[in-house]
Amino acid sequence: MSERKHISLRLATWNIHSAIGADGYHDMERIVAVLAEIDADVVGLQEVGWHRRTHHRIDQFAYLREHTGYTVVDCLARDPLRAQFGNALLTRLPLESSRWIDLKIPGHAPRAGLVGDLQHEAARLQVTVLHLGLTVWERERQTRRLVEALSRDDAARKEDPDAGPPPSALLGDFNMLRRRTRASAILAQRFPTCVRMPTYPVRSPRLSLDRIYLSPHWEVVDARVVDRGLALEASDHLPLVAELRLAV
Repeated sequence: MSERKHISLRLATWNIHSAIGADGYHDMERIVAVLAEIDADVVGLQEVGWHRRTHHRIDQFAYLREHTGYTVVDCLARDPLRAQFGNALLTRLPLESSRWIDLKIPGHAPRAGLVGDLQHEAARLQVTVLHLGLTVWERERQTRRLVEALSRDDAARKEDPDAGPPPSALLGDFNMLRRRTRASAILAQRFPTCVRMPTYPVRSPRLSLDRIYLSPHWEVVDARVVDRGLALEASDHLPLVAELRLAV
């Protein structure tokens, strides 16, 4: 029997607050500089772009493509005729496909999950970027809808009836104030490992809003919050980074 091979990956998640920093200034250069410092293989970004008349109306998705070297996949959660705002998946791994999962709840701000199927050597990976709602019952409905959609995807593409879901991760701002909630319990059924550390507010982080949820395939080698340099100025959230190992 051949010995299993391990691959290492660095994942990160960051709510960039439309590139408006703790000082109130809009500066995409700071966002790019922090991303370069993190140097992750895959990054999930939230609040990319503008959705208010007072925001700087530049194409932040195009800016990230031009200045980071990543493949950038956008997920516009707001009406693109009136705004350009949502999530982004940044990847150095080959992207096989991507799709959106509608997480909109009537009467609340539009939300969506961005799913990317990535390839790393012999392993196929699935990464979802999302930003959940502000109310408890809203997040419960969104997480249930998310897990059901991912399960339907598994069934639709499964060639081997005995094969399970691929190694997968959720990168996002989950807006959860407590460690355990109904929404987190729903996620734990598919993503039993949660990397969480205080990331908000940036000046005195107390809340673990930004999290990385992982399927059972992963081993967490290390995790950290980037709490120095430009990361203290670039957004109102701090980036969360996880060093992972996967057996293939």
